[in-house]
Amino acid sequence: MIQRLEVSNYRSMGSGVRVEPGRLSVFIGPNGAGKSNLLDVLSFVRDAVTQGLPAAITHRGGIDNVRRRSSGHPFDVQVRLEILLPGGRASYGFTLGGDRVEEYRVKSEAAAIEADGQYWTFDRAAGRWPPGVLPRFDEQSLALTALGGTEQFKPLADVLASMSVYSIFPDQLRVPQRFDPTFPMQRHGENWVSVLRELIRDPQAKEELIKGLHKLTGDIEDVQVRSAAGHLIAEFRQHKVKGKKSKRWFEAAQQSDGTLRVAGILTALLQEPRLPVIGVEEPELTVHPGALPLVYDYLRQASEISQVLVTTHSPHLLDLLDPERDVIYLVQAMDGKTEVRRLSEEHLEPVRSSLFRLGDLFVTGALQLDLFEEAASG
Repeated sequence: MIQRLEVSNYRSMGSGVRVEPGRLSVFIGPNGAGKSNLLDVLSFVRDAVTQGLPAAITHRGGIDNVRRRSSGHPFDVQVRLEILLPGGRASYGFTLGGDRVEEYRVKSEAAAIEADGQYWTFDRAAGRWPPGVLPRFDEQSLALTALGGTEQFKPLADVLASMSVYSIFPDQLRVPQRFDPTFPMQRHGENWVSVLRELIRDPQAKEELIKGLHKLTGDIEDVQVRSAAGHLIAEFRQHKVKGKKSKRWFEAAQQSDGTLRVAGILTALLQEPRLPVIGVEEPELTVHPGALPLVYDYLRQASEISQVLVTTHSPHLLDLLDPERDVIYLVQAMDGKTEVRRLSEEHLEPVRSSLFRLGDLFVTGALQLDLFEEAASG
């Protein structure tokens, strides 16, 4: 579980952005405010640790698209996480610098793990490494990529490697897919059918998935995956009324965008083994507002096992949040950069007093204007 995330100058992010997420954290704000960039920081760290820093940067279009700059001068990108591990605590962070727009190097990198009564640390800038450990890396690579397989730092690397952010594309789920044994489910659902096939082999997980889809549609009663011409195809058994009652299997290609998107989100939340950190971008897209209570219930249920981070600009979804339990952050663009602030007790008091709904405050602009008044005047 992430206890604190500190970011500076990643894409649109400003300097010193700090987030302390709970079991379920929701980031609200208008389009273009930078909510996706906040979650992409986690994907960036995961990719940099598992695939290598050069690959993570290339996947995002180069270092010029990764770090913020002003008047042509690039700022240093800084990322730091404090994480609660199964057996203790850990911290990890790095700084990417470079004098030229298209150049970068790792200026600093450090980690500390305290677990099961033992303490391990490394500090790249100071040249401090655990006894008997001397990783091989260059100035454009992270040391943790090399250290992730060691006994000391594997628990940390495993958590970072399992952080997954989802922006489900219904069209990606609609077409037949080749079998893909990789885990977890990929960002847009590129391997959704393969993950779905494994999920429904677990009777309990399958029951949860079908129950959710049945509540959503009113007629989905079963799910299966079949093979055809070297591809996997998801199918849904539905109860149709056309003169008389009948039950038929319908392929994913015949489902609505909303049904497929919810199916993808539920698969991401229910996949085994459960992920320590799951991000879901704008779960309300293509989903009827009346179905959002179902989506929220599954997000809340998943947060009992995984840490769940959600971005949204849906007032309907905001009205479902519980200010007593859910951690709510407002993401806003100020002076060309993204700022993130946690909603204070003052701003949540009208909601707790049942004077207003959170969605009402968000739509009217009261939250944005009040929360950033001090920052704008300064």
